[in-house]
Amino acid sequence: MDSIFNIKSIIMKKLSFLLTLSLLFLFSCSVDEIGTNEKLNTDYSKKEQKETVTLGFNLVFTGSYDYVGPSENCPNLFNVINNGVGTGTHFGKVTSHFDFCIGPDNSYPNGYINSYFEDENGDKLYVYVEGFVLGGRVPGIPNYANSYFKDSFEILGGTGRFEGAKGGGMTNDFNSDKDPYSHHHWKGKITMLKSK
Repeated sequence: MDSIFNIKSIIMKKLSFLLTLSLLFLFSCSVDEIGTNEKLNTDYSKKEQKETVTLGFNLVFTGSYDYVGPSENCPNLFNVINNGVGTGTHFGKVTSHFDFCIGPDNSYPNGYINSYFEDENGDKLYVYVEGFVLGGRVPGIPNYANSYFKDSFEILGGTGRFEGAKGGGMTNDFNSDKDPYSHHHWKGKITMLKSK
């Protein structure tokens, strides 16, 4: 009976020793992990605390219709690729790229669109726009315009200093009888990180 008691006592001492070691190991890991988590949380909160600023957005550019025709991206519609150049607030010199579908009713419907502006440093600002190309002209558009498109646009973020940007506004665009180009004047608001 004493030997059974002694065996239980030895087992209990070993378990107690292992439990103590386990707790020490656990607490030493937890302290390190807490320190790491606090550092991560601090870095994350600093990122979240970056100030944003909302500014006016004004772009004037002229586009060239580089392609109009069929495409896998636009089944039963026409694919239009328009690239342009111009100037704008927050850009200086800017290039534009629009690759979208247009329907037989002259709509550029919700669906495939790849559109962005790029500044001289290669930073891109992605935008989304949909609407209609309408025949004729309206006040505020030159009398040599043969069609126009006034639609809302949305800023979808970007790269470089435009990372996380948002905002939007209205287009004021037309095609001309005087030249083969599209003429654009976009106005709105953009919210960007202040440091950008």
